[in-house]
Amino acid sequence: MSEQVMLRVVLGRENPMRVRWRATDGAPGDGYKAQVTALVLPDGTRIAMHGSSVLEQAQPVDDDGEFAVTFTGMIGYAPEHADYEAVEKLSDTDVDYEIEFVHEDGHTAGADAFDVVERPRATATNLANPGS
Repeated sequence: MSEQVMLRVVLGRENPMRVRWRATDGAPGDGYKAQVTALVLPDGTRIAMHGSSVLEQAQPVDDDGEFAVTFTGMIGYAPEHADYEAVEKLSDTDVDYEIEFVHEDGHTAGADAFDVVERPRATATNLANPGS
């Protein structure tokens, strides 16, 4: 019988995503919140994330509108979950991610609101299968 899989996903402060903010109606941490919406596995499989699955943080890097974005999360997948089979096979895997910036009024920042300066991959670890 299959058991629930716990997946840890991390983009740490030693290698954050960096964005240069252009929007004038707020900034990350001041009206906008970074939100990871999906993980993309190396084979292209897209795994949608619930809004509360991942804790994101954005810190200013300089006075020129650059921010460092990091995140961490723990997501449980039961055997009947649609993404269980893909997640169960993971060990320590570099993954891509989809991220958006959501304003406190609910609208999402458009493509012209920020420029991605650096976008490293995050690490996803199946805690039942780490490093295998």
